[in-house]
Amino acid sequence: MTDAALSTRTDPLAKARLQWLIRFGVGVSGTYVVSEALEWSPAYLAPLFTAMLLAHLPRQLPLKLGLVLIAVIGTAAAVGYLISVLLVATPTVLFGCASLVIFVALNTMAHGRAVMPMTFLLISVTLVPINAIVSPAHAAALPIALTKGMAVAVLAVWIVFAIWPEGFVPKPLLSTADVASPTRVAVVGAAILSALLLAFMLYGQNHANPVVTTTLLLVAQFEVQHGAVKGFTRVFGALVGGLMGAVAYMLLAISPSLPVFAVIVFMLAILVAPFIARGGVVGASAQMTCNSFFAVFGSALSDPDTSAGTWATRLTLMFTAWLFAIGMMILFLPRPRLA
Repeated sequence: MTDAALSTRTDPLAKARLQWLIRFGVGVSGTYVVSEALEWSPAYLAPLFTAMLLAHLPRQLPLKLGLVLIAVIGTAAAVGYLISVLLVATPTVLFGCASLVIFVALNTMAHGRAVMPMTFLLISVTLVPINAIVSPAHAAALPIALTKGMAVAVLAVWIVFAIWPEGFVPKPLLSTADVASPTRVAVVGAAILSALLLAFMLYGQNHANPVVTTTLLLVAQFEVQHGAVKGFTRVFGALVGGLMGAVAYMLLAISPSLPVFAVIVFMLAILVAPFIARGGVVGASAQMTCNSFFAVFGSALSDPDTSAGTWATRLTLMFTAWLFAIGMMILFLPRPRLA
C-alpha cells in the first residue's frame, strides 16, 4: 500500500482533500461532456458554474439553496432579456439599468451577503444586454442556456457529493469582513464592469461573452486589493488558462471525438484542482485559470472556423480587459483592515 493511500486512510483532512479533488474533476468534466453531447450553446456554462460551486462549497449543497441558484440565474436572465428587448431602441436607458443592477449586486457581495447568488446574477445582467444588441437571436436563447447550465451544475454537485461526501473547502485569501469600505469596493467594481459593458454595446464585438465572463469573475474576487503583485497573478493565471484553452482545442482537432474531449477536460480539471485546493493567492489564480480555459475553449468549440487571427483578437481583448480591471482595482480600491 502506498504512502498516499495510507495517508488518506489515517488522516481525515487528506481524505477530505482527495475526495474534493475527485469531486472537482468528475463534476467539471462530466457536466462539460453532457453539455457538448446535447449540443448546448454555449456549452461551457455548466462546467464553469460547477467549478465555481465546488470551489466554494464545504459540504453538500442544500436543496433549497440549489433551487434558489437556479431560480436566481433563470429569473435574472429572463427579466434581463425582456428589459433588453423593450429598451434596445434606447441603449442609454438599458445601459443605466444594467449598471444599477451591477452596483447593487456588487454592494451586496462586498457586505458579505448572498455572494454566490449575486455572482450568478452579475453574469446574467451583463451578458444578456450585450447579446441583445450584438446578436439578438443569441440573446433570446441565452436565458434558457444560463438556466440549463445552472440546473446541470447543481445536479452534478448533488451527485458528486452523494458519492464523495467528505467536506473540504479551499481557504479564502480575504474575508469580506476585512474590506475597509464595501460601498467603495462596489462602486469601483461597478465602474469597471459598466465600462466594459458600454464598450461592447457600442462596438458590438462578437467576443463579448468570454471576455465579459472572465473579467466579471476577476472583479468579483475583491482580494486583489492586497496589492499589485497578487493582483497580476490573477491576470497571469487567466492568461495561462486562455493559452491552455487554445492548446486543448488544437489537440481535440487531431482526433475530434467525445471521449477525447472528455479526457482533455478531465486532465485539465485534475491539473488545476490541487492548486485551487491550496486556497489563498494560488487558489484564486488557479480559479481564474480554470475560468478562462472554459471561456476560450468553449468559444472556440462553438465557432469551429476560428482562425489564428480570431484567436489573437480574442486573447488580446481578454488580456486587455483583465489588465484594465486589475489596474483600476489597484488604484482605487481601499486597503483591507489588518488585525
